[in-house]
Amino acid sequence: MDRSQFEELMNCHFGNWEGDNALQGLKIIEKYLPGRGIDGADRGIIYSVGVDELIDAGITIEDVAELCCLDWFIEDNAYLACYV
Repeated sequence: MDRSQFEELMNCHFGNWEGDNALQGLKIIEKYLPGRGIDGADRGIIYSVGVDELIDAGITIEDVAELCCLDWFIEDNAYLACYV
């Protein structure tokens, strides 16, 4: 997967989840980057790993689509984030 494919998958603009979407997304990220997760936080938002890190770690199309459905997004064209 390359960066443009990742970005395209993250533009699904729909989400239909049950439970804690932030936690579910962090579990997906952990599969590829063990020991990583939240790299920062602000009011109502968490910041996570870099997009390129996930691509290099081999994230699948299915998991990128799942992150999108969980309402995760690319922040500052660099890393994943999620409102909490």
